[in-house]
Amino acid sequence: MKTGINILPSSRIDKDSWDLCVRKNANGLIYSSAVYLDTMSANWHGVVIDDYAAVMALPWKKKFGIRYGYTPPFMQQLGLIGNIGLNDLSEIIHSIHRFISFADIHFNFSNAAVQQLTPVVTRTNLILDLSVGYDHLYKKYSSDLKMNIKKATNGSLIYYESNIEQGIAFYISHYQERMPHILKCDYEHFSELCYLLQKNENCFVRAARNQTGDILAIAVFLFDGKRIYNMMNTTMQKGRAEEANHFLLDKVIQEFAGRPLLFDFEGSDLPGVREFYEKFGAANQPYFHYHYNGLPWLLRLLKR
Repeated sequence: MKTGINILPSSRIDKDSWDLCVRKNANGLIYSSAVYLDTMSANWHGVVIDDYAAVMALPWKKKFGIRYGYTPPFMQQLGLIGNIGLNDLSEIIHSIHRFISFADIHFNFSNAAVQQLTPVVTRTNLILDLSVGYDHLYKKYSSDLKMNIKKATNGSLIYYESNIEQGIAFYISHYQERMPHILKCDYEHFSELCYLLQKNENCFVRAARNQTGDILAIAVFLFDGKRIYNMMNTTMQKGRAEEANHFLLDKVIQEFAGRPLLFDFEGSDLPGVREFYEKFGAANQPYFHYHYNGLPWLLRLLKR
């Protein structure tokens, strides 16, 4: 049993110790870094176990004076970081219940033990191990993906480094209407985050254009030394006809292949998106959505 489980406001957290825990553990994803949480969350507390041996972020808001847990935009999975046993995990969940009465929590891929303690919904996240090298990766591509890449290459598309402003602007213009729950301020916060991360080369943008200079596909990626995260991937209508996104992602994979990294496609439970990513040979590394409602019964009726 862990000797100490504390839930601290972000202002009282030792951010250096927190980030060290995130960096040194394989299940420490970029979403749990202090800069990510500070920039993207309205408020957050952190579960700190045994002097930062393990940590877990708890973003929260208030409504009618009641604190509730939520998942901020562009923050796929948080959960417990570090090595935690089943009994410890159970105690941590009970501590969270005392802190927040209502929440949607996305436990990360390594927190599969949560399934033994409470009902959860398994979510899809597809990843690709880049360490094996490009030749090995290409052999696992589907036949039609190879054909589409060849088509795009024969069309003389150009792969190049673009910028954050352009990558986010194209994403907003193409997808904002489909995602009304993501507000203007969320995009502004994400833009701020990208510029902060870019200072340490933890954010980059790649694009594909044709010979006349038209951008056909563009993507914003985050990087933490363990993974490349496919955060905003936009394909223009003209780019679809020229297989520009097949070309773009293949070029990114080529650029980083052979390094000890995972390429994180960031989803998806949408069948069409999942099938597209699987064409690259990506494997599912699921994470776990936990919803609970411990509100007083009258409020529970209003907030399901």
